[in-house]
Amino acid sequence: MAALKWLDENLERCLVSVLLAAIVLLITGNVIMRYVFNASLSWGEELTLWFFVWFIWLAVSQAFHKREHIRITVFRDLLPAGAGKVVNVLVDILVLVFFAVLIKELIALINQPFVASQKSVVLGLPIPILYSSALAGSALSAFRILQHLVRTLRPVPSATESEVKS
Repeated sequence: MAALKWLDENLERCLVSVLLAAIVLLITGNVIMRYVFNASLSWGEELTLWFFVWFIWLAVSQAFHKREHIRITVFRDLLPAGAGKVVNVLVDILVLVFFAVLIKELIALINQPFVASQKSVVLGLPIPILYSSALAGSALSAFRILQHLVRTLRPVPSATESEVKS
């Protein structure tokens, strides 16, 4: 159970950290190769691009997990606390629907024969791996939104109920 809790708290953060470190190392290595050795890594730029795309989609999920996306809250802040909570739930449901449609469309796209047969130019990696970054990020984001919805909608026990359980 402790491992699941750790994964819940740190999955995206660890993956994003590893990808960012790899991006920095690849770019630094390529700059050194270019300016010191007068030759560059032919595969470095493409791999950096792939890591960056995965980094972005996982960072989207991390932002949903920490509730750190930019929001326009002027209207919500004018409402009473209970109505603001309802607006938050409605926004979460709409974003969840968006991700559900996106996941469905991404699965359809990845399963298209013309996509499944494509390979990257330099590395020769299957293009569906690149498209899977959006699928993974969307699925993780949807999961994080569901977590917040459950926490928001779960009734908070009153002080007397928590004392009775003790």
